[in-house]
Amino acid sequence: MPLTTLLNGQTLPLKGEFHVRLMQDADLPVCCTMLNDPQVNQHLYFAPASDDVYRDYIGPLLRSDAQRQAPVLAIVNAEQAFVGMAALVKGSESGVFELGYQLSAAAWGHGLATAASRLLLSIAFDEFGATEVKADCYDTNKASKRVLEKAGLGRTIKEYGYFENGTIDRCWFAISEAQYRRSQRVAGTVIEKPAVAA
Repeated sequence: MPLTTLLNGQTLPLKGEFHVRLMQDADLPVCCTMLNDPQVNQHLYFAPASDDVYRDYIGPLLRSDAQRQAPVLAIVNAEQAFVGMAALVKGSESGVFELGYQLSAAAWGHGLATAASRLLLSIAFDEFGATEVKADCYDTNKASKRVLEKAGLGRTIKEYGYFENGTIDRCWFAISEAQYRRSQRVAGTVIEKPAVAA
């Protein structure tokens, strides 16, 4: 199981020379720098911001108990340098998770966001028994919309004028457990759903 491997402090291959591991407090300085890069944050409603804002939000998500319930992954290169992050966040409804990712500009174009999203979908559905995984992005962020569609999520709704003082629309994407299972059968990579204790 991928999550068990990550919780044991090991890395998992992601794509090419890139791997993932659980994000740690030591990753926060370079993560803050990444989030304050104008190329990266042009499509992020919460950035730019002070390092304290990022630390106050991300820091609690990195505790071991939080990572067991909703992992935050660091994407690293062959030299183990942090190049991005991807995460599951528990939604307000039971069984629903939200998916998110940010990559440094130097890591764009390698398919890392798609690969990390697929890994997190596997963890959500195969290990957590999720009923649905959702994600949102700026309607102007064509690259992120392509990532979500390639990962298997479909467009659900558009909230007009949600971001940037009403000037940018918000697009929601989602995949249900049934849709995920069907996609796995079609791809020939079915993983049996683990039994859940009553």
